[in-house]
Amino acid sequence: MSNDRTHAEHSALTEMAGLAIRLHRLGYVCVPLRAGGKHLDLAAMGVQPVHLQSRSKRLKELAFTSVLFQLALNPPGESTIAAWFSGRQVNIGLACGVNGLVTIDFDKPNLYAAWRRQYEAMVGATPVCKSPSGYHVLVRQGLPLVSSSLHLGFRRAGHIKALGGYVACAPTSLARGGAYRWLPGQSPIDVEPQRVESLGDMGLYPVSPLKRAYDGMLGRGSFEDH
Repeated sequence: MSNDRTHAEHSALTEMAGLAIRLHRLGYVCVPLRAGGKHLDLAAMGVQPVHLQSRSKRLKELAFTSVLFQLALNPPGESTIAAWFSGRQVNIGLACGVNGLVTIDFDKPNLYAAWRRQYEAMVGATPVCKSPSGYHVLVRQGLPLVSSSLHLGFRRAGHIKALGGYVACAPTSLARGGAYRWLPGQSPIDVEPQRVESLGDMGLYPVSPLKRAYDGMLGRGSFEDH
């Protein structure tokens, strides 16, 4: 029984590394997540996980954002990806911001369903992952975009994962229960993310309409070169 379990674990590790490399060749950067969870496994990436010493949420967010921002600007090579996923039990995620990758992370399935009905042609032709609590829709946008909250009209619907962000993806499974799976025919291997000019063209924004209007009135959110 022990040998069978060891063989199964080795096969799973080999399969995960193979998947990460296959996606890398399609223009994605996969990142290792801690086994049974969805936090970055910084140790597997050769980065000291200093946030584990203090258990500080702000320090964790700083560490994750910094590492992911640099990955988007300087994507690693195939050998690095292979090393991250070889010889250890990990889950898998996608670094956003790489080649303009943006993930529309819906936390509320009902809002996702209502939004998808309006944009079925686009959503049905782009990668979509079912998470334990919602949906991840992958698109590519030309202009760099920072990770933020996601609003559909006046309702907060989840998150926009772009530069500095990442998302767990299939076949990640969680120790507390639940797993990620691509919708049939809508994995990154099946279809390329649709290119969009702006998430705003699909009614998606980082803030509510009132906040957008207020920020626009005060000229917030942009800067001028001097």
